[in-house]
Amino acid sequence: MNIRKEIGPFPDRPPPRSDRPPATIANVEHLLEHAGIKVRYNEVSKRDEILLPNKTGSRDNVDNVTLTYIISLAAEHHIPTGNVPGFVEAIANKNAYNPVQDWIRSRPWDGTDRLPDVYGTVVQAEGYPESLKEIILRKWLRSVSAAATRNNFRSRGVLTLQGAQGAGKSSWIKALISDPDLADGVIKLGHHMDPSNKDSLIGAIGFAITEIGELDSSFKKDIARLKGFLTDDTDRVRRPYDRRESSYPRRTVFAATVNEHQFLQDPTGNTRFWTIPVASLNWQHQIDMQQVFAQLAQEVEEGETWWLADDEEALLNDLNSRHSTASPVAERLAEMVDIDRIGAEGLAAMSASEVLEALAFPLTNPMAREAGAALRNLLGDPKKINGTMKWRVPVRDVDGSNPAKPWGKPY
Repeated sequence: MNIRKEIGPFPDRPPPRSDRPPATIANVEHLLEHAGIKVRYNEVSKRDEILLPNKTGSRDNVDNVTLTYIISLAAEHHIPTGNVPGFVEAIANKNAYNPVQDWIRSRPWDGTDRLPDVYGTVVQAEGYPESLKEIILRKWLRSVSAAATRNNFRSRGVLTLQGAQGAGKSSWIKALISDPDLADGVIKLGHHMDPSNKDSLIGAIGFAITEIGELDSSFKKDIARLKGFLTDDTDRVRRPYDRRESSYPRRTVFAATVNEHQFLQDPTGNTRFWTIPVASLNWQHQIDMQQVFAQLAQEVEEGETWWLADDEEALLNDLNSRHSTASPVAERLAEMVDIDRIGAEGLAAMSASEVLEALAFPLTNPMAREAGAALRNLLGDPKKINGTMKWRVPVRDVDGSNPAKPWGKPY
């Protein structure tokens, strides 16, 4: 195709005494249109995509190669090339699309409820309520549809599949998108989540579903920052080579997989992790998942929520306690407290720091938070006494010693 003959006049004409078209967005857009080059912005991957007609060659480094073609084409038509990459980005942004939303809306829901079939692909461990499993699966899957079809989305929970290695946890997540080509582009498996690392964040938010692989290893990082990141509604990052930080509406829903039974380490925020202990998983099902998500998208449009009700969250919190790692502070506190005297008159009023001192633990902020959480679990909410939040602690009297003094062995 001879573009030079077919391109016609540029919308922004050369200045007087010049035959060079000015470098403007309109001129570059005109050039691309007549060359048959499509540029668009993928809202899920947060990347510009350039589609060249009849382009052959390796897929390696395709983004930079295709942009080079455009720069070369601009130079061929005497357009100054310095700002062309930025103009291409602006044109792509006008042509934004969401591949998951397009897939969900490619066929309207036919009215057949396939969610019971989806529930059947997850066999929970003995003793785990079937009803809670179904609630968690429905609401988490509904959040995937909400992330793809709604603005101002915020994730409320991380579907957490706990079970033996080789149970097919990651394969089950990958099978949620029944279009294999689409799944390859919008599902990230085995991501190691480090909320303090920019590259880790960028790698996490460029997909519709990101699986945090081996969740317990991610807990070794900053747990508070991890919890905050998982439920943010906006991601602010500066991508490599960008001049400024960009703000991205959250379009990612998180899942997690873990082998160990006891993996939850923070008693103050475990309801973010919607844990289902699994006995077996069927990831080789033939369920039409496009229709499942189309049904759930309709539910979202009708006002159905994708977060747990208070009673559902309370049940989850109780079941999650089975997956909590043993806390040295909680264990020593359980030994210290005389549960038969809870609520008795004349009990010592102690703050979390005073309890740590009595147990001979280091007085650090993380330890104080851990002690506070353990005290709430045992004794309920504290009361302000002399300006400080304290609990009435029924300290077990082992040998007649003063309970305000160090109790038990040093940490």
